[in-house]
Amino acid sequence: MIVSTSSLKKNVKPEVFKSFLNEVVSTKLKKSTPDIGIQLFHADRGDRKGESLLAFSAKSVAARTAFSSGSPFTDEVLSVSSKKSSDFLENTHTYTEYRLIGADKFKSLPVIDILGIHYIKVKKERSAEFEKFVVDKIHPAVGHVLPEMHLLYYKATAGDHAGTYITIFAITSVAARDKYWPAGAPETKILKDAFQPHQGLAKELGNYLVEGSYLEPSSGGAAAYYESKEWTDFVYLPN
Repeated sequence: MIVSTSSLKKNVKPEVFKSFLNEVVSTKLKKSTPDIGIQLFHADRGDRKGESLLAFSAKSVAARTAFSSGSPFTDEVLSVSSKKSSDFLENTHTYTEYRLIGADKFKSLPVIDILGIHYIKVKKERSAEFEKFVVDKIHPAVGHVLPEMHLLYYKATAGDHAGTYITIFAITSVAARDKYWPAGAPETKILKDAFQPHQGLAKELGNYLVEGSYLEPSSGGAAAYYESKEWTDFVYLPN
């Protein structure tokens, strides 16, 4: 997954940018690179509420390698007719590339409408151990924590934030998220019941994270340790 770290230009409406992206995909990318997708999301909760997120997704490392190196958001890649990405983005060359840790262990990934991105802070001296911990314990336990929600851990391998990590609360729909975290109301019992068996694992996870960067158990939150204090929910903008 490759995300643009640029904001939209002032007065550019997300739906207009989305229309441009659809045109690029339908006339250009779908034919030349069928294993590459591009999606636009809009934040409705969290630290970056109101912002947009542009993301490329590749089905495999091979598909990514065969695509353009560096930023895939440049005019050379995203252009159609007389329109180009720089008409919409403040900076087309800024990006971060993330790869799913232990991707070979997943037979398939869920189809989702929400990227709940938690910008976790892993202790640098324990990064290698952390990645092994994710593959051996975290993903098998909470990679499919609920039928409509999956916790997926990614490492930034290139771009502006290379070397950092994120947790994605991958949720199938807004309705599913609201079933667990209703807007303006306490989280639900179904969420607490889902995470309760993984409390021991959560404490173990805390050993790899920078103190003060995660949701503390004292908060009473069901996903203590799993949730970062820095987070945003990005909702997919449909065609």
